[in-house]
Amino acid sequence: MGTDSYGLSRVVGEKGVLPQRARKLDPSLPCREAEMLIDVESLNIDAASFKQIKDDVGGDPALIARRIQDIVLERGKMQNPVTGSGGMLIGRVKELGAKHPANGVLQQGDRIATLVSLTLTPLVIEEVKAVHVTCARA
Repeated sequence: MGTDSYGLSRVVGEKGVLPQRARKLDPSLPCREAEMLIDVESLNIDAASFKQIKDDVGGDPALIARRIQDIVLERGKMQNPVTGSGGMLIGRVKELGAKHPANGVLQQGDRIATLVSLTLTPLVIEEVKAVHVTCARA
């Protein structure tokens, strides 16, 4: 079997669907041969999604955090079911699969910002340390 460059093996229950369109992704470990495992430092939820969640829960940071955690738990990624949008993340490389294209360029511990949407990034949230409501602009 070839390398899964598009993440199709992460899609749950929808054969042939790309991760961004999929309703749910499998974020389980271990990291696969063409993947990068990232220790997330910050999720930057896109403005439309953050505003929708914030307005829906009355602006309470704890409820915002809970809603984001619920979305990620249900979908295996951050894709707001109302807006369809996600955001991006900042973190550190924890592991690179043997066939990841960044091998030799990035190494464990390097700080990165993803330039792809969280709508196609398998994700697990273990803890939310803070929600910065005043930083959000919509």
